[in-house]
Amino acid sequence: MAVFVKNCERYSAFLYPNGSNSGRINLYCADGNKLYLLFKNGALPANSYDDSTKSGVGYEPMDRFSDYLDLIRNEKPIWVTFNTSRKTYVVYTSGEEVGEGEM
Repeated sequence: MAVFVKNCERYSAFLYPNGSNSGRINLYCADGNKLYLLFKNGALPANSYDDSTKSGVGYEPMDRFSDYLDLIRNEKPIWVTFNTSRKTYVVYTSGEEVGEGEM
């Protein structure tokens, strides 16, 4: 079982006006690892991982787009854990002080 745990260094977010993919968030992590989150309506395909490009693709329902975008925009640091055998992932924040920067 191979698992990578990487700090997310930057991201890109897209909303599409039509088509099968309604939204997309690309998470660019340390050491060239990437997680592409594709947000769709309807049935979700299986997640995948390409070892040669260090890229995981995960699928989420479209109604989760704003949750993920809020997390990566407002919390730091952002971490990505991807289990390359099971094709499962977690996007999370860890190590931030409670109430940091909030009044």
